[in-house]
Amino acid sequence: MIDWIATLLAWAREAFLGRRQVRLRVHRAFLVASGHECYFVNLTNLSRDRDVEVTHIWFECGPQIPVVQPDRPLPKRLRPDETWETWLEVSRLPVPVRDDAFTLVRAQLSTGKVLKSKRNTAVPNSGVVPGGPIRHV
Repeated sequence: MIDWIATLLAWAREAFLGRRQVRLRVHRAFLVASGHECYFVNLTNLSRDRDVEVTHIWFECGPQIPVVQPDRPLPKRLRPDETWETWLEVSRLPVPVRDDAFTLVRAQLSTGKVLKSKRNTAVPNSGVVPGGPIRHV
């Protein structure tokens, strides 16, 4: 009986730890090169040993507003512990939703699962945008 319970617990632990986990956070800041104020959308693959693929990102605010940047093409595959970021200029969102925009971002994975964003409150005063160089500003 004890062996059966131990086997069941081991299976449950592996199922839980092996699942895909992705964090979706949003903060507001300026692109230094252009001076544009933007919403930065950060995705982090928290999965222990599984890649995730992000296929779509948008703001859910009446008509959906897609987040499309030439320097951050989708789909994007994230390795475990990898973080990646894209952005949308604040001016592209309707004024009435700008204060709530931190929770309006959606990201769809290749599995069809849609993630909902939360506000990123742990952002340094300045830094780099994860995901590679920015050429189109």
